[in-house]
Amino acid sequence: MFDKKEIELIRNQLPPRYRELISKKTELSIPTIARFFGSVPIRQHNAETIYDAALEIIQEHQEKMEERKIKIRKLMTKEQQQSLNI
Repeated sequence: MFDKKEIELIRNQLPPRYRELISKKTELSIPTIARFFGSVPIRQHNAETIYDAALEIIQEHQEKMEERKIKIRKLMTKEQQQSLNI
């Protein structure tokens, strides 16, 4: 169902320690998660669970990054913001 290119695209967007985060969210083992991202066949329902959890984690990570940008903009002067391009 999920091809190697799609899995790689998702993996590249995940934050560090994504295997542990997915394991915590799904209660699946880290080796199972590693097999999925290594394009080794696993049970379809586990693959779908991992895929969905990965998308949630990416979304949460992007939202946190955006919140951080907003906070730093509030704390910095306009000159500081321009020097950092934020």
